[in-house]
Amino acid sequence: MAVILASGVTEAGSTDIVITSGGSATVFLSDASGPALDPSDSAEVQIKATNGEYYPLPGNILNRECTAISIASPGTYRVWRRGAASAFAIEQV
Repeated sequence: MAVILASGVTEAGSTDIVITSGGSATVFLSDASGPALDPSDSAEVQIKATNGEYYPLPGNILNRECTAISIASPGTYRVWRRGAASAFAIEQV
């Protein structure tokens, strides 16, 4: 397990997550008080294009109801934390 975005409430992006052919990664929200996040807290998985820009992957939102997502397609990704009411981090396994 590794923290790829330190705990906080400000908008910020994680370090890149590189998935090679046949590989996968699971990313999840974590906070000091467990999974009891504020309903407005969320983060989105984004894919990096060849031009270096990141684009959201529709339906890949981490929040109180969906605290973990697995990524299995080759590519470079990051998780973007939107401004949050309570501090949370992003971890990867």
